[in-house]
Amino acid sequence: MDLVRHLEYFVAVAEERHFGRAAVTLGVTQPPVSRAIKALEKHLGLTLVERTPDGAAITEHGAALLPRARLIVDDARRLTTTAESLTASGSVRIGLIPELDDGVAARMAAAVGVRARVETAGAVALLDRVRAHELDVAVVDHPVVLDRLLAGPVVTLPRRVMVPVGHRSARAQRPRLAMLSDLAFATMPRGTNPPAHDLILDAFRRHALDPEVLTANTFRDATIGVASGRCFGLVPAANPVVPGTEHLDLASDVVALRVRIVRRDDSVKPLVDLIDRILLQAGK
Repeated sequence: MDLVRHLEYFVAVAEERHFGRAAVTLGVTQPPVSRAIKALEKHLGLTLVERTPDGAAITEHGAALLPRARLIVDDARRLTTTAESLTASGSVRIGLIPELDDGVAARMAAAVGVRARVETAGAVALLDRVRAHELDVAVVDHPVVLDRLLAGPVVTLPRRVMVPVGHRSARAQRPRLAMLSDLAFATMPRGTNPPAHDLILDAFRRHALDPEVLTANTFRDATIGVASGRCFGLVPAANPVVPGTEHLDLASDVVALRVRIVRRDDSVKPLVDLIDRILLQAGK
């Protein structure tokens, strides 16, 4: 279901109070508008619009949802406009850390379009490339040493703890980080971002966990280490569970990935706003 399009039809009917006039405003015929409203009502389990002799009346539920529907429709239009302005201006160069969910990275590339140029590297390397005008923006883990660069607010993205199948933490009714003490921690090399690397280890120690660190340059490296029974790792909450591993909702605040959008100046603000909306949606 194209939720945004269906919400756009609902907003038009609510504003015009008439299916026919809403169809004219949308540039379509009336039947698709009627079908869209029925599909939206079925999807939400609520009656939003009632037909009347004079046209259409918004129900109590419809009136309650209308402000939120307007926000979603307006935001989608702004996103499209921003993406069009970005792609019209030439290549858009974006740097992403490897820890970012593949789905989020794909949504960024799709929103920018064919002119998107996306590369993956550790935060320190990405910041150097932003300073050298080789990237327009970069999404890096927090904290990080900015050194003359500008950064947006911190966005928190959920992660889970990946452990070997059958590990005691996976069998426990109330698992704790300390239960991972027999496993190494598979993570990116410290040099990719020393402050963020040290921060997560300090957080582990506060929870009575002081693991050996196993360098994993990619999710594949970490997954192989976990599946072998040697270590645990942190994965985006949306990642699928692969054979030999289990995912735990454990110490969510400690293991969450905190990221920021970094740029040289505000000349790329439309691009920053676009990426920020995608990250905020992923963090919900």
